[in-house]
Amino acid sequence: MEATLTAFLSGLSARVFWLASIAFIAVNGTALAIFAITRSRRLVNEWTGRLVALDAVLLGAGLGVPLLSGLARIGVHAVASLLGGTSPAR
Repeated sequence: MEATLTAFLSGLSARVFWLASIAFIAVNGTALAIFAITRSRRLVNEWTGRLVALDAVLLGAGLGVPLLSGLARIGVHAVASLLGGTSPAR
């Protein structure tokens, strides 16, 4: 059970990190391309706040989920060691 939980948490944290990283690069690359092509000052002023908020969310997810996953894995190991490392009888 411990191995299953830690494998799930590791996979989840890696997947969220990579998805957030790809989305971060895609969003900012698209915005940069649009701003460079249009050269519209109004467009930059209108969308910068939204882009910063989205970047904060993506950074929070990309860094926060792996951090919480690591803490949860430590907790799983601690509980498993308290139970003697054996799975309960069915």
